[in-house]
Amino acid sequence: MSKWKNSESWNRGQEVEREFAELLRKRDPDFRKATKQEQYRHIDYHSYFGTIDVKAKKRISRSDSSEQDDLIWLEFKNVQGKKGWLTGETSVIAFERDNDFVLFLRKNILYWAQRKCDLNNKVSYSRDALYKGYTRKGRNDLISIVNMQEMIDEVAHKIWKK
Repeated sequence: MSKWKNSESWNRGQEVEREFAELLRKRDPDFRKATKQEQYRHIDYHSYFGTIDVKAKKRISRSDSSEQDDLIWLEFKNVQGKKGWLTGETSVIAFERDNDFVLFLRKNILYWAQRKCDLNNKVSYSRDALYKGYTRKGRNDLISIVNMQEMIDEVAHKIWKK
């Protein structure tokens, strides 16, 4: 079994997905959870809204004491250097916040992020990754931090209260 599975972060993600499923069930009682193979492609649920990938609140740095919802990580490439969730095939990304989930069409976030983020301006520390490219040590990912409120202000979205 992977060290990642059953880690604190993985368990938290599973709990957030269950919480989102309860909100989804009220809007689409016929939704279904993705298969394990589909989950590798960043799909958590299928519904009449499309395929949905749920993102739990995250810490910005490993040294941070708790998760926050002001800044969010966008994944252009995954740890193997392949398509990240932002460049994948899911229809909708649902970001957890303290009191709600914010849902965006993935392609709209991608279009917005391609204009906002300077991925060629690579930084060495996560704390410096705001609108810049960042690759974690020993990995092949390409990620960037963006301001959630700015994305909400500029990209069409829906808000589902918890």
